[in-house]
Amino acid sequence: MSGADLVIEASGIVNRFDHNVVHEGLNLAIPRGCIMALVGGSGTGKTVLLRTLILLREPQGGSLQLFGQDARAAQYSARQRLRQRIGVLFQGGALFSGLTVLENVLLPIREHGAVARADLADLGMLKLRLAGLPQDAAHKYPAELSGGMVKRAALARALALDPELLVLDEPTSGLDPIGASAFDRLVRELRDLLGLTILQATHDLDSIWHGSDTVAFLARKRVLALGPAAELAQRGEPELVAYFREGRSLAFLHELQAASGTGA
Repeated sequence: MSGADLVIEASGIVNRFDHNVVHEGLNLAIPRGCIMALVGGSGTGKTVLLRTLILLREPQGGSLQLFGQDARAAQYSARQRLRQRIGVLFQGGALFSGLTVLENVLLPIREHGAVARADLADLGMLKLRLAGLPQDAAHKYPAELSGGMVKRAALARALALDPELLVLDEPTSGLDPIGASAFDRLVRELRDLLGLTILQATHDLDSIWHGSDTVAFLARKRVLALGPAAELAQRGEPELVAYFREGRSLAFLHELQAASGTGA
């Protein structure tokens, strides 16, 4: 696959905190239009890697290409332009509690977008509709929303600047199964409608199996395995066996096999 087909190409990434090495020699390539789940056990550095890939953390080593550009060598203004091509849904939503939902969505547009004042409200409402929020949610404050609506409001804000890459940190955490499945469907619809590339850190089994095209599995301070969840579940590395074929994951796998009529 050529560099032009990759939204992210990370090579030899090193992340460490003092003497604690989180990632060492990590490689990851994300094709345009892909929905990729970033998974792994506790302490494997999923959020640290996300922050590195979206230029919120400088790694101690390695190279990082974003949209075909050398992100680590880019000057401040070029980095800012790269960041504006990325929409981020932070874990928990990270909405400003003192702003309404619409004001939260309009904040990045006001800061970075070249949009006429008269068009701001209409544009903000469009983003809310894309995220599946009802019109009456626009003037509510985050504390007045359900958990699912908070996630959708944060998603609308992530879409504010028409990003090419959407990064989601535990987007279905705290949602009930119905709400989580609805959010997964929405993410796929947005990918298809807007031509997005999506990277999501998640531990939600349904999102991993049904909401992603491919899975990047973190272990041993690197991406240990990359591929569809069904393929990773058949591999023999101890970390993959523990993650996909033990405990709740095993029960989930058996349910999938029963539904598809296949054996273990």
